[in-house]
Amino acid sequence: MYERILLPTDGSEGSQRAIDHAVAIADETGATIHAVNVVDTSEYQTLDGPIMESIEARGHKALEAVEEVGSRATVAVETTIRHGIPHTEILAAASDLDVDVIVMGTNGRTGLDRVLLGSVAERVVREAIVPVTTVRAIEAETVVDSPEGAIDHATAALEDAGNSPTETLEEPYRGTNSWIVPMRAESGEFRVHIDAETGKTRIAGDGR
Repeated sequence: MYERILLPTDGSEGSQRAIDHAVAIADETGATIHAVNVVDTSEYQTLDGPIMESIEARGHKALEAVEEVGSRATVAVETTIRHGIPHTEILAAASDLDVDVIVMGTNGRTGLDRVLLGSVAERVVREAIVPVTTVRAIEAETVVDSPEGAIDHATAALEDAGNSPTETLEEPYRGTNSWIVPMRAESGEFRVHIDAETGKTRIAGDGR
């Protein structure tokens, strides 16, 4: 059972997909997400104050995206910005926070916006002493592309799990590559997380 999940994020597409995945796991297990943005000082140390402030502002925006998705699923999220070499800081954060797992995207932006790279994820996977789940940014056809489709998938998942009849509590929330569908069944209230590309579901909530 996970209690603490470390989620490095830079706001890239790979990071956004990792957010969806981490929130689904945290909602299912009751874990807290510790989101971290790393400012790569080896790359940015020669930049002046205003530019550094702009980089840090983007970091805060990336962390706010985690908080937003987490709030939709009532998942606890704690955030921090660290300065240093990305893979070193990610591993240090994992140790400092005594996390159970690291969830991270495998690619980041390019040029001055780059924070997380495939090579960073590779170093983290190789050196981490806790499990690491990597989430790739890939383009694929979307299986669940509408709120109605998300509700249908959520209803089917709950019924397959023996929870019926069901009703939708509010409009499904669309993440970068997932849906969160709040629903009620006879046994309690649930949040069904649906991968928009594959249609795979995770069920979380009081009624599990």
